[in-house]
Amino acid sequence: MTSKLVILRDNEPISTAAATLKEHGITGAPVIDQHNSPIGMLSLSDIIQTVLPEDVETPRPAPEVLCGDAAHTWELFEHVADNIETAGDEVVSQRMSRLLVTVADNTPLVEIARVMCDGHWHRVAVVDESGNLCGIVSTMDVLAAMINAADEGS
Repeated sequence: MTSKLVILRDNEPISTAAATLKEHGITGAPVIDQHNSPIGMLSLSDIIQTVLPEDVETPRPAPEVLCGDAAHTWELFEHVADNIETAGDEVVSQRMSRLLVTVADNTPLVEIARVMCDGHWHRVAVVDESGNLCGIVSTMDVLAAMINAADEGS
């Protein structure tokens, strides 16, 4: 679990959120409202959707994007990079996922992994018994824990 959270505000521009995610080297972050209550999650995919050309079919299967026509893929990435600043008119609340998946801070990792797999979630918010946001678990956290457990077992 990551307890040193990067938090996004619901009213901040998408371009600012993109810069924040890039600065911290993360792919998503929880979103809070004016009352500091967690209300959603914003991912890089949400941001990319903001600036994709209208003629691009979405969602595109990852293998096609990553392994398909390289020239088209590079063109798409360049378009996103060139146009992220123009996304400034949109704010985080317009693109975030409003379904915030949460788990209690005492939930076993295996249960968290099951929630993530069953719902195809890449990150879940961790809350304490008062419902306050205290961390986030990403698929990378789960993978790291599995690798560490395997290493300790060998």
